[in-house]
This record gives sequence, structure tokens and C-alpha cells, in this order.
Amino acid sequence: MKCRPASNPYTAWLLWGGLALSSAGIAGAQPAAQPVAAGPVNAAPVAAAPVAATPVALPYLSPGQVDSVALLEPPPAAGSEAAGQDLKAVLATQHAAHAQNTIERAEADAQASCGRVADVLRLNSGASAAMAFATRAALEASAATGAAKLYWHRARPYVVSPEVELPGGVATGKPAGSAEAKAWEYTSYPSGHAAFGAACAIVLAQMVPEERAALFARGRAYGQSRVIIGAHFPSDVEAGHLIGTVTAAFLLQSPRFQSDLHAARAGLRQALGLPAETHTPAP
Repeated sequence: MKCRPASNPYTAWLLWGGLALSSAGIAGAQPAAQPVAAGPVNAAPVAAAPVAATPVALPYLSPGQVDSVALLEPPPAAGSEAAGQDLKAVLATQHAAHAQNTIERAEADAQASCGRVADVLRLNSGASAAMAFATRAALEASAATGAAKLYWHRARPYVVSPEVELPGGVATGKPAGSAEAKAWEYTSYPSGHAAFGAACAIVLAQMVPEERAALFARGRAYGQSRVIIGAHFPSDVEAGHLIGTVTAAFLLQSPRFQSDLHAARAGLRQALGLPAETHTPAP
């Protein structure tokens, strides 16, 4: 019987590199120090103005609010027929990506930014605050995969078979050969990127429901990029998409999230030249 990992899965997931996540572009940057004008040599020293502390954004979700171990079925067992089919699907997807010329986009999708999913919206610089908000929320959703990653300890496709390509080298852990990279090799199930893409699509669709279909399709494609670059099996991606969807449902129930969503939605719709009121199109 497998035992749950004793360590904090969220911390372990981020320490291992998870989505190669960086807070750059999410948390506000500190303002640069301003030059001080020169004064008389004998002038009394001027006390420096107090610097306001950068506010720490509170999480939208409680630790362990989404139990990914309890929600997911086991991945295909190593050496099983199902595992073999999963590997064949990776190789077929990579072959098709060459024919469809989608490898470059898949490499770029390694970036953990909801701007990747929102590229269907034709964004401009006025959308940066909304993208930062959506990315922050989606990062919380992706972190919910951490417990299951540690629990199942599934090898990534490129570990299982040398036939798996690694375009751009973005699938492997960093730095190469380190303990972190070795641990990363066994965190395939479920896909954190797929969870992130699903959550991005759901959050963005709350702001621009007119583009719901395009956003959901792009969110799926963002997760599928992980198969193209050899980082995940299709079953990893499906499981990640499920966790991202469930976690997004909890996000939508958070009053703090809804407050931030209201502000982000207004800013994004203004940046896109859309009316302030959102209307969900009829099916």
C-alpha cells in the first residue's frame, strides 16, 4: 500500500521546478531607487523616506483544499499494455507535430503564463494586469498536482524510452544532472502544465466569455504541448486537466478571487475594446 508523502507537496513541487515557475511578471517589481539631488556640503542630512513594504498576495485556496491523490485514478502501471499505448501515443503525437509544424509553439508553451493561452485574444500592453492575475490563480491550481506527483512517482516519457524526442530541451529538469533534475524525472503524473492551462482557460473565460470556446481549446493545446516536447504522457495531461478544472471550481467560490476577478475583468475588457458588461453566448 502506497503511503502519502510526508513533505508539503506544494513546497516540494515548487522546489523541484514544477512548471519552471518564476514570480517574475506576477509579483510587482520593486521601484528603482531615484537619484538624490546634490545639495550644499554643509546641509543637514535629510532622513530617508520610509519605504512601504511590498504587500504579499494572500492565496485564494487553503492548503490541501484539492486532494489530487484522492481524485485521480492510478496512472498506467509501468510495463503494462496501457503504459505501452501511452508511450506509442507520445511518439505518434511527436511525429504529427513535425508534420503540423507545432513544435516551436509547444516549446514556447513551457512558459508558465496565461498569456500563452490568451494569445487567441490578440492582447496588447493594457492586458498585463489581467494576465498577472490569471497567472497567479492558475499557479495555485497547478500546485494542487504536487501531492499526486510525489505519490505516484511516475517516470517521464524520455526516461522510459530513448525514442522520445526532447525538442528545445525544455522537458528536462534544471540544472542538468542535479538532484532536482533527477527528482523531476519522476514527477510525470499528473501534468502541472495541463492543470495550469485548464485553469488559465477557465479564469480567462470568466473575463471574456465571448471567446470561451477558443480559450478552452487553447488551454487543451497548451497541455498537449507537454506531450509534444516529451515531458508527459497523454494520461498525465488528462489527469492534470481534471485537477486544473476542479481547482478552478474552488477558485470561483473564493470571495477574494471574485473581488480580484472583477477588477481584472474590467481592465482586460477595456484593453480589448469590449463592452464592460459580459454576456455568455448561447450554446
